[in-house]
Amino acid sequence: MLDAGRDMALEAGAALTIEHLRLEQVIQRARVPRSSAYRAWPYKEDYIDDLLSYLAGPGSWFSDRPVLAPETFAAVQQILDGNHALVASAEGRRALLLEVVRVTSAANYHMLSDSGPWRLHMALIATLGSTRSGTARTKIAAALEEAQATSRGSMVAMFDFLAARIGLRMRDPARTVEHLQLAGGLLVQALALRNTQVRAATEDGPRPAALHVDGLLNTPLPGPGLHGGTAPWTLAAFAYLGVLDSFAELDPDFVPPPPAGAAAPAAPTGAAAPAAPTGAAVPADRT
Repeated sequence: MLDAGRDMALEAGAALTIEHLRLEQVIQRARVPRSSAYRAWPYKEDYIDDLLSYLAGPGSWFSDRPVLAPETFAAVQQILDGNHALVASAEGRRALLLEVVRVTSAANYHMLSDSGPWRLHMALIATLGSTRSGTARTKIAAALEEAQATSRGSMVAMFDFLAARIGLRMRDPARTVEHLQLAGGLLVQALALRNTQVRAATEDGPRPAALHVDGLLNTPLPGPGLHGGTAPWTLAAFAYLGVLDSFAELDPDFVPPPPAGAAAPAAPTGAAAPAAPTGAAVPADRT
């Protein structure tokens, strides 16, 4: 019943429609006995509360995958292993860090922009205060936070991996890796959310204001390439780099490990890797 309700909400495209789900429609979709369904949920409101909690927790977009797109773990490994000689100098390690930020930020921005389940998750957060109250709202909010905390753990693992491979460290012990990943992750999500808004505004035809913002968000910007040239950057990548540089720096006393001396953090099990968006793969420098 909960899976059926989630599927119907995703098809409708907005969390607000969950309030208007008819229990009979869900029963038909789930193919369960009516008596069993009504025994579990005598009232529609009981089912809606449980469905929202399910969407926020076990059935959420965040429950089985990180904010980092699964393929970005492999992309980072490829960048570092394919350019190991660069870790010998501070300039080379900075170039590697910039390439990692460029590739992973673009991959996650595009993945989020294209994800219906993620949009549903964001809509659930945005409408929580106005759609539910009391115990149900507290339960849903707790489930949302727990699911997001799980995803942040993989982002922290990525930072630890970069610390071991190129000597990345925090500037101030009072500012933790979790501070960095929370701020940076929310920034990329906010840009992706604006991108979904712009797309919706232009579905029925061009809108000058929306097209202008679309250009700002999605027109590639020239930025530093891996070997001294230029490469196409997204606005999301530049924005994340600003946050990263405020919190972290390269350790001047870092001793590089030998090639393949560190294992990449494993992508979460059960997370299906989405197709890599245009520009999200590890490209050669484009001068």
